Amino acid sequence: MNPPVRASGSVRLLVVGLAWIGATLFGLAVAATTTIGPVVLNVTRSHGVHMGDLVAFSVAYVVALIVTLVAFSV
Repeated sequence: MNPPVRASGSVRLLVVGLAWIGATLFGLAVAATTTIGPVVLNVTRSHGVHMGDLVAFSVAYVVALIVTLVAFSV
C-alpha cells in the first residue's frame, strides 16, 4: 500500500491564499449588493455596515479558516 500523496508547501500555501482571497471577495460582493438586516455601523449618511454583511464575512472566513487548518494539518 502506498502512503498518501501530500501536496508541496507552495501548493498548500497557494490554496490557502486563494481561500482567504475568495472569502474576502465573497464578503465584499455580499456587502456591495445587499442590505440584509439592520445597520450596525454608519460609515457615512448613506453608507453603513449591515448585520448581513457581518454574517457573510463571518461564514466566509470560517470556511477559509477550515481550509487553512486542513491544508496544514496533513
